[in-house]
Amino acid sequence: MMKKCLFIGVLLFAGITCRAQSLSLEELQGLTAMTTDQVHNFLIINKGFKPLGKITINGKSFEQFKSNRIDPSTAETIALGQSNQLMSGNTTRQVIYHTLRFQDLNSFYTQAKRSTMTLIFEGRDAYQNIYRFDNSLFTTVINVSLDKRSGTVQLDEK
Repeated sequence: MMKKCLFIGVLLFAGITCRAQSLSLEELQGLTAMTTDQVHNFLIINKGFKPLGKITINGKSFEQFKSNRIDPSTAETIALGQSNQLMSGNTTRQVIYHTLRFQDLNSFYTQAKRSTMTLIFEGRDAYQNIYRFDNSLFTTVINVSLDKRSGTVQLDEK
């Protein structure tokens, strides 16, 4: 009886884990400072993302990756901006995460609230709710569509 309960518990945990987002807020923050090779190794080898090629967003060039989820309604995409050299010698890049799942966005919001970041703006426009978090290292903007069917998380290192 004990083995059956343990087995059922493991199955429930595995089911919950499989439905979770592929990346955490901390991992997205780490992507901002990685080299191109490190990003490719992390996303493609460790996380199972597939490269989709380059796209242009607001006149800036981004490299795009898509999660390996089979169901298109649960797919995640990541757009990585070109790396820039900071005066400190570190490199940084803009990271934009997009999902069609409200659960993923809610999870990022919860992680940001629990982190060292401070919510400095909460508002909305005609299309989305906007949450801006800030600390001494990062600015994070979480946009959630008003119908809660999609959204983005944008990270910039200062």
